[in-house]
Amino acid sequence: MDRRQRKTRQSIYTAFESLMSKSRYRDITVAQIIDEADIGRSTFYAHFETKDDLLREMCTEMFDHVFEGVDSHCVTHASLETPNLEGRLAHLLYHLRDTHGAICGSLLEQGEPHFTAYFNGRLRELVALGRPEAPRGMPADLHSDLVVDSIDRAVVWWFSHNTPCGPEELARWMTGFIGPLHLEARR
Repeated sequence: MDRRQRKTRQSIYTAFESLMSKSRYRDITVAQIIDEADIGRSTFYAHFETKDDLLREMCTEMFDHVFEGVDSHCVTHASLETPNLEGRLAHLLYHLRDTHGAICGSLLEQGEPHFTAYFNGRLRELVALGRPEAPRGMPADLHSDLVVDSIDRAVVWWFSHNTPCGPEELARWMTGFIGPLHLEARR
């Protein structure tokens, strides 16, 4: 992608972020994004087919970064350790809060179904990298669903309460909750 395309794409992202700060996702139209970004309709569609594609692209960019781990681009949390589930969850929380104007956090709080399904799918991948084994006799997919649902609920709580604690503290609480449940079920 050349410099002009990157600049246009960033203009679209910024316009979308601005609109999301004022309106619910379902109420935003492509026409509003185009007006806010001050671009032509064909320019928008050269980059994205729909607003859902725009959202998916923004979030894919964030999730791909989370899976790659912390690097020098993580300005607010470059020293974060991410070798375990707690670290990866903290990294994800930093990006949900700080990336793209907290659009992802807003969408979770709003319960926007397209994003929630996407988030839970990617969260399932993240959790698979570090979750404890399923309790004896419990199907692995049920265990994964319960862990993901618990984390999703904690993240929604976090945003609905205006992030009352830091990402690392919430990640510690989440993994602390998951661990004892697992240990108790094994006894």
